[in-house]
Amino acid sequence: MKLFAIGDLHLNGKADKPMDVFGSNWDRHREKIFDAWQSLVSPSDCVLVPGDICWAMYLEDAVDDLNSIAELNGTKILIRGNHDYWWNTASKMNRFFAEHDWNTLHILHNNCYEY
Repeated sequence: MKLFAIGDLHLNGKADKPMDVFGSNWDRHREKIFDAWQSLVSPSDCVLVPGDICWAMYLEDAVDDLNSIAELNGTKILIRGNHDYWWNTASKMNRFFAEHDWNTLHILHNNCYEY
């Protein structure tokens, strides 16, 4: 099992915040990130995602982005970033993840995980 970390995904699911305004290297950034993720990360690996996951304002608006992350290889441990306005309490997040059957997504907030 390998441990990876990637932050500042800034996925734009339902938000109208294209990242290519920051330069051509941001063209298709979602596809580039996800393609590299799938080629490097195996299902048994762990990926730490330390914040700024998506631009959604509300948890319901983050569903598409969270679902996309859940479908990627590996166990994902998410940490809230300063742009993650959609983030809720730990109990609400865990309940929301369970309701969507995202068993590969976990949050790190006043808890710990062993690697």
